[in-house]
Order: sequence, then structure tokens, then C-alpha cells
Amino acid sequence: MFKLRKRWLKWRSRNFILLSILVILSLSISVTAIISYNIIKGLLLNSLKQQVLLKTQQGQNEIDNWLAIRKTEIKTLANSAVVRSLDWSVMEPYLQSEVKRMQTFLLIAFATPDGALINTQGGRPNVKDREFFQRSMAGETVAADPIVGRTSNQLQIQISSPILGKTGTKPAGVFMGGIEIKRVVEAIGNLHQGEGSYAFALNSQGVPIAHPDIRLIGTPEKAAESFLNSPNLQLAKITQKMVAKHTNIELAQLDGKWNYVAYTPLKEANWSVALVVPQENIESPLQALNLLATVLGGLLVVGLIGGWRQVQLYEQIRDRALISSQQAQQLSETLKELQNTQAQLIQTEKMSSLGQLVAGVAHEINNPANFIHANLNHASQYSQDILDLLKLYEQAYPNPTPEISDRSQELDIEFLAEDLPKLMASMQVGTKRIRQIVLSLRNFSRLDEADMKFVDINEGLDNTLMILNHRLTATPNQSEIQIVKKYGDLPLVECYAGQLNQVFMNVLANAIDAIEESLVKNQRQICIRTELSDDKQVIIQIYDNGVGMSEEVKQRVFDYMFTTKPVGKGIGLGMAIAYQIIVDKHAGSIEVDSTPGRGTQFTIRIPLKSKNS
Repeated sequence: MFKLRKRWLKWRSRNFILLSILVILSLSISVTAIISYNIIKGLLLNSLKQQVLLKTQQGQNEIDNWLAIRKTEIKTLANSAVVRSLDWSVMEPYLQSEVKRMQTFLLIAFATPDGALINTQGGRPNVKDREFFQRSMAGETVAADPIVGRTSNQLQIQISSPILGKTGTKPAGVFMGGIEIKRVVEAIGNLHQGEGSYAFALNSQGVPIAHPDIRLIGTPEKAAESFLNSPNLQLAKITQKMVAKHTNIELAQLDGKWNYVAYTPLKEANWSVALVVPQENIESPLQALNLLATVLGGLLVVGLIGGWRQVQLYEQIRDRALISSQQAQQLSETLKELQNTQAQLIQTEKMSSLGQLVAGVAHEINNPANFIHANLNHASQYSQDILDLLKLYEQAYPNPTPEISDRSQELDIEFLAEDLPKLMASMQVGTKRIRQIVLSLRNFSRLDEADMKFVDINEGLDNTLMILNHRLTATPNQSEIQIVKKYGDLPLVECYAGQLNQVFMNVLANAIDAIEESLVKNQRQICIRTELSDDKQVIIQIYDNGVGMSEEVKQRVFDYMFTTKPVGKGIGLGMAIAYQIIVDKHAGSIEVDSTPGRGTQFTIRIPLKSKNS
């Protein structure tokens, strides 16, 4: 009896230990499952929300790129010789033709510093109170908040740029173009993420400028209400963040339903874009995870078998979260590549427009210059013949009449005979200089050529220096910038001539900017050296004795959208585009070496022949 009782107690103790182990193991599995569930759910939800935010940024980039191109067009026209003449009778036919050519602007206008505006539709309102006028008079190129035009009576975007004054201190006026807002509306209308989603855009005051509900958009008769004053406190709070240029995605109740609202600011205007996605569109993939948690709870009842199943499903869910995270990373990289490509397109279109403008100016100057130059030879010969004839008369008739003698003394015939050939020779030198400038302009205007050609690199550098000559000459405030050329004897190089000129323009313009910022007033110098290396690479070195760069700036000088220049003077594309042209298009390299206060040197290397030829 005693042995049976002892055996029963031993069995009971062993079962208790096993039960305790099972309970502890089940609790451990339960705690692990709950923690894992919450971690994976958070990772997956964040990945899905990130995809919506990236989608919103794609819409923002589309609008930004469109606005950037329009601002470039207005800025190019504002700096043209016709507009800078400030003569409306000269400007009007030219601007009318530009409106027809671009087919983008409703009208183009010119405003004087006192706000008086004249546009291509015949309107003459005063715009001194307009945002675009005030900001452009302060020196900015602006895409202002959409307003109802005083001439067109339509809701439009007004893009403006200052017209540089002759003294270079204060704008001589404002050049403006009005565009229908429908392009922004189309971009917003195409932005969606599943059924029930929609997008909208707000201006700098939180007023909707594009929205599926057109009742929220302002009309000429009634201005739109700002979302900052919305009775929906969640919408008003989100609008405050959008106006403050924040980027985020958050859950809010709109129109009685819970939605995720992703928002991001534009770079080219003080507006923001938002994408509203129903909560179920984003969280529906989490339903499988919730179902898994329920099944896992049931499986825990059967102990270790349920634990094993949990481990398997955990691995599957972790793999899914990893795949979603990788997809989000790939989408982010794709977006970055798209931004770089779009930046290249903007710069290419800008340089193509510049090339067409330069070619047109060169063509217009060339005809009268050739006419004058050709006739100067004849004029010189004719004047010499007349002087020779006059000498014969003096020899044949040494005793002129009193009237002829008085007139001869009055005109100082001897001085005229001596100075007239010098005068004609000086005019010939001047016309030759004009023809050289025209030739440089023609060569530089090959900016939009797409094919590789064999060109003279030294000639391309000279053409670029000719274009920048006005920034190199002395002014009342600054001494001249000396150009030291150490050109090597280079063969013709196979390259994209126009794009390489664009690189030279960007590097030399930055060198001039660095020298102008320097405290050194004398011996301001840019040195250009070219040579052919032993491995058949062309080396171009451009050195300036300007302000130089810090180590941090030197590391980021080729980054997209990085600039140290003030707002309105640089947008951070020039050196990034130069890097792409040299490295990607020509399989070369571009390096920078700089010391603060001592200057900067750019070294460019490109193959003598293309590897694809």
C-alpha cells in the first residue's frame, strides 16, 4: 500500500512538472507571438504607408517639373534683349508670336516698377498689390498662388521674373506669364491609390486650388474658403502642417470616414499636395495577419504543435514584410533615378532654348555685320581714290581760288587726308571683331545637337569664354578677371559638342561666381589647361583663385539639388548635370580639388574616342 502511494505521488509530481513546463512553454510562445505580431504589423503598416507617401511625392514631382520648365521659359524671355528694351511697341509683336509658339500661356505681360501692367490681350491693370509683382521686384522668379486674372477673369497661375536693370542694382520691371491651372488639376486628378482615394492641392494660405469637389474651388464671383478654417479640426490641423511645408502621412476622419492623408510640399511654389486614401485600402493586407493571430491563439491550446505552426507562419510573415520593405526601397531608388532624369530633361530643355536664342541672335547680327564689312572695303578704296584725285588737282592747279583756299583751311584737308584711312581701318577692325563674336555664338549654339561629332575642344572653350566675356571685363566696382590659356596641341575629340559646352559653361560660371565672392580685388585669374595623356584621354583643368570650398561642400558639389548660392541665383542642377554628362554620357571623370580662401580646380577627363564608336 505504501509503495502504491509513493508511485502515485511520483507520477503526480512528474505530471505537475510536465504541466508546468507546458504552461511555461505556452506562455513563452504566447508572449513571443504577441510581441512578434505587433512588430511585424508595425513594419508592414509602415511599409504600406510609405508607398502611399512615395506615390504622393511622384505627383508633387510631376507638378514641380512642369512649373520649373515654365519658370525657365519666363526667365529666358525676361532676359532677352527685346524685353530689356522696355519698349512695349517693340515687345508686343515679339511676345504675341511667343504666346502662339509656346501655346502654354494665356497671356504675357510687362509691368513697370510702379505696378502699371500691359499684356498681350490689351489689358492695362495695376498689379502693385499682387504677390507675383512684389516678389519679383525683390529679385525672385515666382510661381505665385493661383488668382483670378484682372484681364482674363479666369483662375490662373501667374509666373513672373524680374527684368534686370541696366545698372544691375534694382529690377527695371517685372515680366509675367499667366497659365491656366488645368495642368495642375490634371496631375491631381491622376493621383490616386485604390478605390475611393482622391488628391487635392492647397496654396500657401491653405485654400484648395485643385480638388475633386469643384464647389470648394474659388470662382470670380466667390473666393474659396481656406481649409485652415474648416469645422473639421483634424483637417484644419493637417492643413496647418501643409502650409508649414511638412511631409507626413497620418490617420484622420474626413467626411465621416477614416482615411490616411499623405501630404508633401512643392519645391517650385508655396503649395502642397495631399493624397487621401481610405483606411481599408491600406490596412486590408493586415487582415491576413489578424486572421493569423486568431488561428495562432487556437493552436496554442494544443501546446508544442501550435508553437511549431507559429514559428512557420512567423517566418512566412517576416519574409512578406522583408519583401514589402525591399519593394519600398526599390520604389525609393526608382523615384530618385526619376528625379535625376527629370532634372536632366529640365536642364536640357533650358540649354536647348538658350541655344535657339543664341543662334537667332547670331543670325540677326550676322547679316548687317557682313553688309557693313563688305562695303567698308569699297568705301576705303573709294575714299583713297578721292584723296589721290585731290592730290592731282593740287599738283595741276597749285593756285586755287580764294573760295577753295578758305574752304580747304576750314576743313583742314591735310588732317582729313591723314585721318580718313585710319578711320576706315579702325571700322574694319571693329566689323572683324563682330564677325568673330557671331562665329563664337554660332558654334556655342549647338547645344541641342544629339549626335557625337569630332570637335576642337580648345575652340569650344574659346566659344564659351566669348559668351561669358561680359562677366570677365572690368567694371567700376571690380577689376577684370584675367584668363590664362595653356592649351595643348589636341586632335579632334569625339563627343557631344553641345553638352560639353554646357559643362564648360557651368564650371566657368561657378569659377567667376567664386572669384566675385572673394575678397581679393587684384590679380583675379582663371587658368585653363588642356593636354592629351599617354592613355589617349583629353584632360581639361580649370583653376580659379576664388573663395574655394570647405571639405563638406567639396564632398557634395555634384549632388542633385545641392547649392551654396542664395535663393533665385542657383537651384543645384548645374554641377550635377555636368557630372552626368562627363561620367554617364562620355565615360569620363570630373574631380574637384579646393582649399578655402585659395581657390578651386576642376579636372575633367574624357576619352579621345567614344567607346561605342
